[in-house]
Amino acid sequence: MKEPLGSLILSDNLTYDEIKRHLNKSEMIITVGDATTERLVQLGIIPSIQIVDGKEMRVKRPLPLSKIESQIKASNPAGHISKEALNALSSAIKAKKPIRVVIDGEEDLLTLPSIVLAPYGSSVLYGQPKKGIVIIKVDRASKRMAISFMNKMITRNFADQ
Repeated sequence: MKEPLGSLILSDNLTYDEIKRHLNKSEMIITVGDATTERLVQLGIIPSIQIVDGKEMRVKRPLPLSKIESQIKASNPAGHISKEALNALSSAIKAKKPIRVVIDGEEDLLTLPSIVLAPYGSSVLYGQPKKGIVIIKVDRASKRMAISFMNKMITRNFADQ
């Protein structure tokens, strides 16, 4: 995930108008990461689903202040996508919004299943450290790309054992 999987909006250009232009009537807005969630909230955009872990660049921090209807907790070890986190994400997609998914562990890789599980027309946003925010429009191509990455992870994880 070192290279952006979607459109990178540089930190200097992170304005309400620029983000809204990229979101373009998104059905659902999913943020992955505390800083990304916090930045959108600061701009006046409340994400439908906020996936956070209480860390920023691996340093503990308070959860972003944001209006939410409910919260789901799940465990997800660093470098993995756990079944528990997948179930939490699936539940969040069906739940009343806005909702927060608090991860014990690391939330970074949950960008991939967020793309796979989100309805077409949604947007998934995550931070590109020291650069800005990446916005991925959920469509057939982005779902195929996310599934491909996840399949490579499964193959690699089985090969490592």
